[in-house]
Amino acid sequence: MSTLAIVLVVLAAVVVLAVAVFVFFWVHGRGAWSSKAALAEPLPGDDLLLPDDPFVRLQEEVTIAAPIDTVWEVVAQLGSRKGGFYALAWLERLCTFHIFNTYEKVDAWQEVKEGEFLFYHQAGIGSQVMDVEPGRYFTSLSDTRRPPTAQGGMALKPPFGVTHFAWTWNFVLQELPDGRTRFVNRCDTTWGPWGRAVPKWATVIALGSPSVFMVRRMLEKVKQVAEGRQRPSRVDRVVRSMGVWSDEARPRPLG
Repeated sequence: MSTLAIVLVVLAAVVVLAVAVFVFFWVHGRGAWSSKAALAEPLPGDDLLLPDDPFVRLQEEVTIAAPIDTVWEVVAQLGSRKGGFYALAWLERLCTFHIFNTYEKVDAWQEVKEGEFLFYHQAGIGSQVMDVEPGRYFTSLSDTRRPPTAQGGMALKPPFGVTHFAWTWNFVLQELPDGRTRFVNRCDTTWGPWGRAVPKWATVIALGSPSVFMVRRMLEKVKQVAEGRQRPSRVDRVVRSMGVWSDEARPRPLG
């Protein structure tokens, strides 16, 4: 086989793999996709983008067989500097995100405060918490036109010729009958000049593909933790079996 043929085979394999990953991300992620009616439902944080901003919306949700107060304990610990994002931490670390998931309740992480920064990446990528109703929701925003004020936090501006870039990431809990909880993740994204510097389809593919997959993984893990079905890792169990704990310091599981 000639060198050119080998190169073409390798390129074809890369393209096939990329398409397969893209399809898998969307097929898996859309399993938690909200209905059209739910996408149009007014939710906290809908007013964070500027009034005339066009936007694309990503929304996924899950029903959890646990009371709303229990689910809030899990959601309150979201963040790379808290309990992680309950998705695939090994994959996040492979992509340079310093994220480790913690499935124990940490009192210092239970308070979500307006103005604090929800770090995704240790270099400063994330969104600033804009509004909080403890036990119900918190909303967050990243907007290059209104950079965050929290120390170490930045508003991400992709190097694609955009004049501005903004998104919201909002975490909403709604109480359901029989002690269940609806957990909704809504993300609205806008940029400028709209539809010219970066085509809408390109943004959906580049940013939406990993987001739709990882958000569903997060929803599934939050559900598992809140329902009390998440056990410590084998490594943690082995190491902790050699420890002597005070009652105050002993790890307390979430959920």
